[in-house]
Amino acid sequence: MASFKAAYKDTLREALQRAEFNFVLTDPRIQDNPIVYASDGFLRMTGYTAEEVLGRNCRFLQGPATNRHTILEIRDAIREEMPCQVSILNYTKNGKPFWNLFHMAPVYSKEDGRVVHFVGVQTPIIATSDHDHLCSRMECFCAPPALNAPSPPSVHADDDSRKHSTPADMDEDSCEVKEADKDKAKSSVNLVLSELVSKCRGVGVTETRCTTVAAGPGGERVICSSLMLSLTKVQQSFVLANPHLPDSPVVHASEMFLRLTGYSRDEVVGRNCRFLQGPDTDRRAVQLIGESLRAEKSFTVKLLNYRKDKTPFWNLLHIAPVRSCAGKVAFFIGVQLEVSSVEEPCLGSESSPHIKQLGAVGAVRVAVRSLQGEGLRRVHKS
Repeated sequence: MASFKAAYKDTLREALQRAEFNFVLTDPRIQDNPIVYASDGFLRMTGYTAEEVLGRNCRFLQGPATNRHTILEIRDAIREEMPCQVSILNYTKNGKPFWNLFHMAPVYSKEDGRVVHFVGVQTPIIATSDHDHLCSRMECFCAPPALNAPSPPSVHADDDSRKHSTPADMDEDSCEVKEADKDKAKSSVNLVLSELVSKCRGVGVTETRCTTVAAGPGGERVICSSLMLSLTKVQQSFVLANPHLPDSPVVHASEMFLRLTGYSRDEVVGRNCRFLQGPDTDRRAVQLIGESLRAEKSFTVKLLNYRKDKTPFWNLLHIAPVRSCAGKVAFFIGVQLEVSSVEEPCLGSESSPHIKQLGAVGAVRVAVRSLQGEGLRRVHKS
């Protein structure tokens, strides 16, 4: 809900409620790309309540006959931040299968071109096989599955128990998609995008990516949803800064960092991390940070930082360069760990929290190196 309210004016909700089609918005900046808005039609036709869907990834709509290749096609579109249109078999809350023409499109920030939401709209499809009686005429939508679901999706036990067994030969060939349906789905997405653009807050959103966004030396963009979704899986307090932009601003802040410091994501992204410093922050520690960044070296330092409410805390900060697949520094990661003022961390111990910091650095490095070029495609090993 906060994701929706922060980006759009209050009048948007009333406008979306007048829509005669079903859709959801998801936020790839939040772990697992959850639903942040679901239309009344989506809730009515799937049988779920708002409380049951908001904050969840829509894989709970998948079932035993949902085609894995279709899921991969949607997942690739998310990684490349491209629109996609596929037919997919989904399931209602009571387990009834239905065919869904799913059309997804990204929503970009006008300020920096990052994807802030994905819009997903459906058009009902009427099956042509002998299994028509199993397919619903309901208008329904399946939001993009998360990137961390390579195996059949996990759902709540009570959802699973209600899913009907579906014939194994029920595939896309049993569902004919007419050109009129495709046009209707695309038109519906455009209508939602138009409302989002006209009723957004701040700098605003757009249907097309800003072409002036700076990229790293290897072409990597932290705003790409593939990298963003990978970063949300790292359960540590950390930020990612882009040294190729003026003043090396933060381009990603983890949920744990926001909880540690008390700031919101909008208050952090776009700013240099010096806002955490205060009157008693050791200037020598700050100088060491600057020297290590210029030398592109990893280092660890303990310094006094300040939360948003001005309360101080001792921060065991580990900073490391993150290189692209071309070997050049694309970002710097800073991993924070709150410690006591008298604590002397045992950095060499295998049980040391510092080891977890290094683990976070490794996970981010793997995520960045798996991307190549401005096509935002993953590197596929042969």
